[in-house]
Amino acid sequence: MRILHLTTFLQGGAGRVIVDLALQQQAGGDDVTVVTSESETAGYGNYPAYLSELAQAGVRIERVDSLFHRDYAQNLAVVRRLNETFAPGREPDVAHAHAAIPSLIGRLFAGGRSSPIPIVQTMHGWGVAKTRAQAVVDVELMNLVDAVVVPSSHSAQLLASLGVDRGRVAVVPYGTRTTRPAADADDVETLERMARARRDGELVVACIGTFGGRKNQTLLVDALARLDPATAVFCVFVGDGDARTLRRRIRAAGLLSARIHGYSRSARAIAAAADLVVLPSKSEGQPLTLLEAFRDGTLVAVSDIPELTELVEDGVTGLTFRADDAVALAAALTRVRAMTGAAREAIRIRARRRHAERFTLDAMTRGYRQIYDAVRHRRAASRRPNVSPAA
Repeated sequence: MRILHLTTFLQGGAGRVIVDLALQQQAGGDDVTVVTSESETAGYGNYPAYLSELAQAGVRIERVDSLFHRDYAQNLAVVRRLNETFAPGREPDVAHAHAAIPSLIGRLFAGGRSSPIPIVQTMHGWGVAKTRAQAVVDVELMNLVDAVVVPSSHSAQLLASLGVDRGRVAVVPYGTRTTRPAADADDVETLERMARARRDGELVVACIGTFGGRKNQTLLVDALARLDPATAVFCVFVGDGDARTLRRRIRAAGLLSARIHGYSRSARAIAAAADLVVLPSKSEGQPLTLLEAFRDGTLVAVSDIPELTELVEDGVTGLTFRADDAVALAAALTRVRAMTGAAREAIRIRARRRHAERFTLDAMTRGYRQIYDAVRHRRAASRRPNVSPAA
């Protein structure tokens, strides 16, 4: 099958999902092309490691501006590149868009080809910075594609509440790799500090994610500042983006046991070295950090927003605390500190089992293949002429 992936950028958790899906498909014998934006913009860009992985696997990569900006001249430049890339008769069997603007570009490209190209759109997360007009356009675009895919039931409910036809929405959970990457040289100092903290009897906590209000790392700082001094905790923050606000909050709280590591290609290795991964997020899609922690056997504590409580059952597969409540998060940290090794291990075993049941790369790839086959079949059926029976 010829598969075309259209994405704004390859970065963060969504980028990891796109890359892993493309790699799985290429390894399975598909002819895969990934098209992404060329130029970085504030807070957005392609991770070089992601591009390198695709190239090494033989996935064709096209970079052209822009699949990110809502700029029709730039969007049409992408369409022109697609027309140059795919000769007549060699169209993709399916175009898989990973946001609304890529979906629009996919429709413009498909509309100019003689063969029908079904379009599948994955909604990885509903952006919190959309204007009302942008939200209306994005919903309309989702109602024009052949299928919309989301990683969770909560996301499906959200789209339905926004006006997306529920009949075209399917749920395919994310999958994660079974093995984690080796730590980079830049990570060694942090990992050694974490190991030293554990030897000293401290609870080692990791908070992974792009720095900013949505991931809400400052809530963890406030919670750490509320802990009894006898509750020894060492915390490391890993992520890309602007860490100045987080750094100021740590300094103001006088926390000597908190470290900002910054971006790491092997953030998963750092999370796996912790006793606890904390996600204090205000909103989420389906965070890979959480799924990877399930697979790697690291305990998790998450805010009780619907996207996370769909994954984490308190006391069963992890711990939950009231969202945006530093006192509740401090209580969760104290609770973990007091848990026996056997109690922690029981939670980790159940979480690992949950991962094996739902969140593997094979399961994700199969789920998308079923959707591709279904939309291709519907497109082909709609083009068959109606033949009346002979009189």
